[in-house]
Amino acid sequence: MVDLEVRRRFEHYQTAQRLATGHEPTNAIVVRRAFLHAKRHSLFHQLRETVRHQQHTLTEEDDDPDGLFGDVPTRRVERGRTKSRTQQSFRPSGRELAVYDAYSSHHGFPNRSDFLNELLDAFLPPLPSAPKRTAGR
Repeated sequence: MVDLEVRRRFEHYQTAQRLATGHEPTNAIVVRRAFLHAKRHSLFHQLRETVRHQQHTLTEEDDDPDGLFGDVPTRRVERGRTKSRTQQSFRPSGRELAVYDAYSSHHGFPNRSDFLNELLDAFLPPLPSAPKRTAGR
């Protein structure tokens, strides 16, 4: 499961690659490139902190110096806020999946979806901005 915006950027990346090279990378290749990009640039800790911050927006009132309550990874940050996610299929090899799961677990991501979503978000270029419309058209 990935954010809708990540899914759109994923598809745009594949199309741009096809136009540039004549070959469209498979979904598994795009995920692999995102993983290798994060590994090359040592982004795992930073990406985990991004997920953690999305889950826990803390204020002074939330200060729990004794750690009595611990983290609640599935708690909503804002009232009524839900994740806007969609499924992005890919078919990794058994070895690739084992590597993704090992890194996800080692770096403390809550689940594989959050791990892969952050990898893809860090790797994929932004969508091009829509052309501006002029008055009278």
